[in-house]
Amino acid sequence: MKTLKMLALAAVLSLGAGLGFAAELAVPPGYRAVVVPVEKAELAFIKPGSRLDMTVTFSALLKDDRKELVTATMLQNLLVLATLDKGGVRALVLALNPNEAQYANLSMSEGYRINFIIRNPGDRELHPMEIASFRRLIKGDKEEEQAAEKKEAAKAP
Repeated sequence: MKTLKMLALAAVLSLGAGLGFAAELAVPPGYRAVVVPVEKAELAFIKPGSRLDMTVTFSALLKDDRKELVTATMLQNLLVLATLDKGGVRALVLALNPNEAQYANLSMSEGYRINFIIRNPGDRELHPMEIASFRRLIKGDKEEEQAAEKKEAAKAP
């Protein structure tokens, strides 16, 4: 996110805090209200009370010093406290525990691409997730084919 947008976001939050905005958030005990920028298209479908997963896309350095674009599900089952769409600044106010807040802030500070996935309201379960990459997707299919071929070869007389 550009510095200008971050300054605008800070100004909106300061104004909101002065107007009692923070008191209206109903932050659950043990959680923090964290503001995270969001794309306009995503904001159109996300409402207070929604449950989300947060993904982050970034360039990872592999063992052989090659870079690969990957996406990781950083946080799961996040509660949306409020949405913000003022002066070109679009953001979500999320209820995060202190550990989750650190990861959200780390993702924002690095300038990574952050996206949100809307969960079914009844789905609160956390799921183990592997990092997604095109290389893993393509390599995974080849490995499955090779394993199947080896099984067939082992069956042959």
